[in-house]
Amino acid sequence: MFFKKKKYETISNDIYQKIVNFSRNKIFYTKYSVPDTIDGRFDMLVLITIIVVHRLSKIKNEGSELSQKIFDIVFKDLDFSLRELGAGDVSVANNMKKLISSYMGRQKIYVKAFKNEDEKFLALAFKNNIFRNKDQKKNLILLFSKNIFRINKKLHLIEDKKMLNGDFDFSISLL
Repeated sequence: MFFKKKKYETISNDIYQKIVNFSRNKIFYTKYSVPDTIDGRFDMLVLITIIVVHRLSKIKNEGSELSQKIFDIVFKDLDFSLRELGAGDVSVANNMKKLISSYMGRQKIYVKAFKNEDEKFLALAFKNNIFRNKDQKKNLILLFSKNIFRINKKLHLIEDKKMLNGDFDFSISLL
């Protein structure tokens, strides 16, 4: 049991690094015009985390354990980042509540779109959450949504054992 917990700590950290690296892919901020701001980067981190956690949720027991570890790492790192930016304890606590609430709300909406295979619903959610209702070209948001669906589907094709070992990547050519 101890070895499994230790193993998942290492794997969850590795997966988190993959999530961070992919969420910072320049194509999101250039081609798709995701705002290259703290909010925009948070939104992409949340989106990619949700995709990975959604995939892991399909794996009984171990998948939820690993998902929880990844979730914990994401928010531990966000807490650290807020403190690095100079926020105090009370401010960090309030901000963390807002960030967790944002994550949970997005997770509910994005997973619903994935389950219903509804690219337009997901695009609307992206317009509201990621693009903050700014005037973005509708076709660009739909293309972004289509690519996110492709990433989600690709992860669902990976064997459970490989997912649990963090043996996957996001090597997908974005449209």
